[in-house]
Amino acid sequence: MTTANTAFAYDAIDYPSAALPQAHPGLLFAVARMFGVEAAPVERCRYLEVGCGDGTHLIACAVGLPDATFVGLDLSPAAVERGEQMIAELRLPNVSLYAADLTTWEPPAGGFDYVVAHGLYAWVPAPVRDGLLALMARCLPPTGVAYVSYNTYPGCYIRRMVWEMLKFHTASVAEPRAKIEQALELVKFLAAGRSTREDAGMGLLGPELDGLLNKTHPHVLYHDDLGTVNDPVYFHEFVAHAGRHGLRFVAEGEAHTMETRGFPEQVAGVLGGLAEKDVILKEQYLDFLRLRRFRETLLSPDPRPPRATPDPAAVPELAASGRPAAEPGPADLAPGVAVTFRSPNKAALRTDLAAGKAALVELAACWPKRLPFADLVARIGARLGREVTADEHGPLTELLAGAWMSGMIELNGHVPRYAEAVSERPVASPLARIQVRSGPLATTLLHTTMRFDDAPSQMLVRLLDGTRTREQIAKEVVAAFPPDKRPDPAALRAGIDRNLERLAKAGLLVG
Repeated sequence: MTTANTAFAYDAIDYPSAALPQAHPGLLFAVARMFGVEAAPVERCRYLEVGCGDGTHLIACAVGLPDATFVGLDLSPAAVERGEQMIAELRLPNVSLYAADLTTWEPPAGGFDYVVAHGLYAWVPAPVRDGLLALMARCLPPTGVAYVSYNTYPGCYIRRMVWEMLKFHTASVAEPRAKIEQALELVKFLAAGRSTREDAGMGLLGPELDGLLNKTHPHVLYHDDLGTVNDPVYFHEFVAHAGRHGLRFVAEGEAHTMETRGFPEQVAGVLGGLAEKDVILKEQYLDFLRLRRFRETLLSPDPRPPRATPDPAAVPELAASGRPAAEPGPADLAPGVAVTFRSPNKAALRTDLAAGKAALVELAACWPKRLPFADLVARIGARLGREVTADEHGPLTELLAGAWMSGMIELNGHVPRYAEAVSERPVASPLARIQVRSGPLATTLLHTTMRFDDAPSQMLVRLLDGTRTREQIAKEVVAAFPPDKRPDPAALRAGIDRNLERLAKAGLLVG
């Protein structure tokens, strides 16, 4: 990413930018605290993103955390210029972007509490990877947290087969868009010729081919799959590299990927034994079991050895959210009655703890709202018709920590402010209104991304600037249709009201 050719590639074909929920400072704080690092609270944190593109992620963070400071680096002047235009339009004083080389850039005095590099480490030459970790170590205090995503073996041996086929097929094509087109033609050719037999060699590539055709943005394919540099590493190699710079493993950004209880008892027992001796070794064998191909790892200068399990004592510092559902129906909250809960990602948990059952029911009822622990305890008490006793706090935090590790709930160090109810003159986030002018994606104040694929839905978001009543919004949307295709005004108004409620629940509206 420091060569002229690579810089030109990112200027010629922009890399799609989006908010990164897994790299939001609130989530980094939560994971770090659960695994024993005294990370800085997010409200006034200092945050650096290396390889920020046009800064969409940073800008979305800065909108929701106005007292924090955000800085971004990228080698593409074109991407930085796009971001600066958005920053100027939003009048954000707390985010700055720089077109700079990470190997020569000098960080400001005081450094940063969080440093993030998403989609960079595996796609730059070895000296730049070294420079990235050196920069992180230089910027971070002992309680600082770094996030690095990267491609890993053994799973990437499968991916590498496809990469090499694509590069062979497109070797004689120089123009970027023609190169993308030729690469996709080969993917379609391979998919069409794939054997249906499960033991066939091409059957192994099925998920890769399907992902490239149906889930991967063409510009991502150009930079990631056709890029000159794409060097996966084994997890233990990455940890050793970080260690040479004084950084040690904390946890994975998606902590549920570290969980072992889903394996057969014998396998889980072996992994548990490994974790007691060496967390790194346990994680490496997890990668072998899962043929893992991508990691999002948290590092820290904190000199203590990594924890094998999360600390339930950190749960009261955080806010929880989730959609657990009781089986087969409404949960019986009576003490001693065991109830099984499942989440959309198929995580399962069975408990007879009354406060725990009430907590999971309450989180589902409020989803996607994040509830600080104290608020959750108050709501549990209201649901049970009594106060939650001090003796129940320990078992409750242990249950929530287990639910978090299974992926059933989320924990976060930030509770965003957004309008949960639709006003008469609704207002969408200014960032979302800017984003839908040029594409289908908009970022919510929950740091998630929503799609608005059709022109009427994009227009609806643009109109939500607080100057129009719901009735006026409906009239303008109707008028935008050709006269012979205009929908029934009453039906359209009802549809707009439903969409506004959906936007409020998703965290796209502001007060």
